[in-house]
Amino acid sequence: MGHLSNEDERAAACARLFCPAVVRAVLRWLRRLGVPLCHRTDVAGQVWLDAWESWPRFDPKRGRPERWLNAITVHVASHYRERMQYRREELVDLIDLPDPAPDAFAAMEADSIRTGAVDAVNELDPQLRFVLRAHDLDGIPMAQVAEDAGLPLSTLYKRRTNALGALRDCRSPSARHEPQRDPRGRRRG
Repeated sequence: MGHLSNEDERAAACARLFCPAVVRAVLRWLRRLGVPLCHRTDVAGQVWLDAWESWPRFDPKRGRPERWLNAITVHVASHYRERMQYRREELVDLIDLPDPAPDAFAAMEADSIRTGAVDAVNELDPQLRFVLRAHDLDGIPMAQVAEDAGLPLSTLYKRRTNALGALRDCRSPSARHEPQRDPRGRRRG
């Protein structure tokens, strides 16, 4: 049996290193090196990044791949500890946040808007109201609404567009002063 070539040795080393058991070993090494659990996976990611970047320089004749990876782990962990010495967290007083619950005026205003929207929908032509209620309020897909109503999908989309336009017209201040128009654009009495 002959000796393995350098490339074959590197391939075997790569297969030994990049496996789940060695990933767990790196996390154990970092625990022993004092890296806190909350930072351990980030530091392990840096270990693997450094290993990947320095892999072209790895020489299997100089030692086992696990020892090489352990040296990288020790190096990354020591730099982590150096950076941690200079990290400062400043604690501040608690910020007084406003109560997220709506006040009485906001609740009344929301009820008024909701009631106005329901009234506006109820005043729509029944065909337009049907599409809005089924699709927008009940959440039924338009294809299902079309199938249930026995209508082409394009017809329902046109009715929905007309219904939304009619609702916008009801809501705009200028609509109150102009003669009312039906959804097809004709003036009403």
